[in-house]
Amino acid sequence: MKKWLAIIILFSFFAYMLWEHITERQTIATGIHIGMKAPDFSLQTIDGKVIQLSQLRGKVVIVNFWATWCPPCRAEMPDMQTFYERYEKQIEIVAVNVMVRDSKEKVNQFVKDYRLTFPVVLDVDGHVMKQYDIQPIPTSFIIDQQGIIREKQIGPMSYEQMVQYVEKWGK
Repeated sequence: MKKWLAIIILFSFFAYMLWEHITERQTIATGIHIGMKAPDFSLQTIDGKVIQLSQLRGKVVIVNFWATWCPPCRAEMPDMQTFYERYEKQIEIVAVNVMVRDSKEKVNQFVKDYRLTFPVVLDVDGHVMKQYDIQPIPTSFIIDQQGIIREKQIGPMSYEQMVQYVEKWGK
């Protein structure tokens, strides 16, 4: 009896490991990659306006995933605002707050404190974060005028990096 129990446990363990391996490969195969069309999404801003990614075609778009409690996210926001003020005719920024441990009120206060003028949208249910397979934040995607992902930046972006992206893809 103990021998059969050990065999069943061992078989179950190997079946589980195989399942983990297969699902991991599927995630990698279906994840977000540079060169693919950016998945469309619609999210609301703090004041209830709906932003749909596909409606921004014709401009280079930086989609930035962030949270108010994230120190690197907080560090990049002043550069992002300065960049936006200079390049807003050529590029759009959509800052997607991932709503992990954030509330609408916290996000609203953050936007006021940092004087952000680019669109900040709320991913209340985490659907867009999952759709873009966001692991660490901040993570940003640079999307060209046709809606193709051209760059992925994990970690905070400096003003200089943003300028390089607009010079490379904003033509």
